[in-house]
Amino acid sequence: MELKDDISVTSYMDTFFLCHVGRDKLCEKMVQEHTLFHLLSGEMDVQTPEGIVRLKKGDTCFLRRNHRVDKEKRPAGGEPFNGIFLHLNMDFLKRVKEDSHIAVPSETGRRTAHKNVFMLPRHPFLEGFFHSLMSYFSADQYPSKELLASKLREAVFVLLQLSPSLIPVLFDFAAPYKIDLHDFMEENFRSDLTVEQFAHFTGRSLTGFKHDFDSIFHLSPQRWLTRRRLQEARRLMEEGAKANDVYMKAGFKNLSHFSTAFKKQYGIPPSQLNVG
Repeated sequence: MELKDDISVTSYMDTFFLCHVGRDKLCEKMVQEHTLFHLLSGEMDVQTPEGIVRLKKGDTCFLRRNHRVDKEKRPAGGEPFNGIFLHLNMDFLKRVKEDSHIAVPSETGRRTAHKNVFMLPRHPFLEGFFHSLMSYFSADQYPSKELLASKLREAVFVLLQLSPSLIPVLFDFAAPYKIDLHDFMEENFRSDLTVEQFAHFTGRSLTGFKHDFDSIFHLSPQRWLTRRRLQEARRLMEEGAKANDVYMKAGFKNLSHFSTAFKKQYGIPPSQLNVG
């Protein structure tokens, strides 16, 4: 994803993140790892099958791994969007479960099987945890791998104490189900995912994904994605939108790449589509 001038993401070891959105909005569509999120300022809307969950300043939520979700982050109330989020990956959680001998009740798992967004109660434990993370982002010294690991463990046990019903969600290590490839690609072609990630989210190995993809679309995944994004961009421009406004909506990372691909596909630059 191409970040605009007033959007930034600071990352520690691709595990702890501080996201800032000053003027615009940032939309994301996938959750690959379990994610714990705390909103420092601004707003975030999370679209679920049941409706929209709106997070405001001070809210904390947990997002289940391996699903598609629309997240819109934006400034609000005269303040920019600032949020801290951390990924709890499966290998780490397996170690925690084994080291701490955590039992996973199956009954609770049935009640949460189709839920992907979990709002957490406001509590001093959560406030204190995220306040301590902010000191890492404001310090000049990079925290050690061991220190970050200890904070991840703290996050897990805070979650388990405040929301015991999350135990079967946190420690669910099953592979994603193999889902309909055509429908998934049509819904998610705009997403900034690698081919490997598309394979993962459809419950396939990379080899299986490419085989199924060729059987359905008769193109390589990358060529199909480019063509489908160009079709979407052209549709939007034929409705009156400008190239500068549609290339990211259609899934392209930058305007130059979009313009080159558009001219190669249609024989004219996008700026000439509505001329005359």
